[in-house]
Amino acid sequence: LTSRLVIGKMMAPSRRRVLSLFTPATSGGSFARTLTTLRFKKFAQRDGNDVKVSNVRTLATRPTSPDVKIYKFPVAALSSITNRITGVLLSIGCAGVGAAAITIDCNVPVIIDSIKTSAPVLVPAMKLCVGFPLVYHYLGGVRHLVWDYTLKGLDISSMEQSSYALFGGSAVISLVLAFVTF
Repeated sequence: LTSRLVIGKMMAPSRRRVLSLFTPATSGGSFARTLTTLRFKKFAQRDGNDVKVSNVRTLATRPTSPDVKIYKFPVAALSSITNRITGVLLSIGCAGVGAAAITIDCNVPVIIDSIKTSAPVLVPAMKLCVGFPLVYHYLGGVRHLVWDYTLKGLDISSMEQSSYALFGGSAVISLVLAFVTF
């Protein structure tokens, strides 16, 4: 009960002294303890600090929760994050190519053909960079449509299996599309 709360460079009075300021002399029992605890929290908030006195020492050494570096994301969460990232990348890519075609007056098919003839080794990698987000986002959308219309596959094990299938299927289809020439 005698720990001190550091607020900037000031030291707050000890908890016993603060509680004695707000506890009526004739009161006792659990209601008085609840009342003094609430009033003590109000006192701490008035000083610009919303921390319990008893947790001050452990608060300085603990990381912010949740610390992303130590958290292992579930496969379903990684699948959802990847779906969002691929959607953003596709939007940026389409908007960038469209803006370049309009403002710079460039002929996009001619640029693609020139890349094919000048650096044919890079063509599969470039196809993969465009194909994987497209396939993954499309298959992720199909999976969500199935979830929305059937309400099946929403338990944890089914979501995990469908996430692995989505990652694997997208990788295989993208690799096939990257090395196929039309």
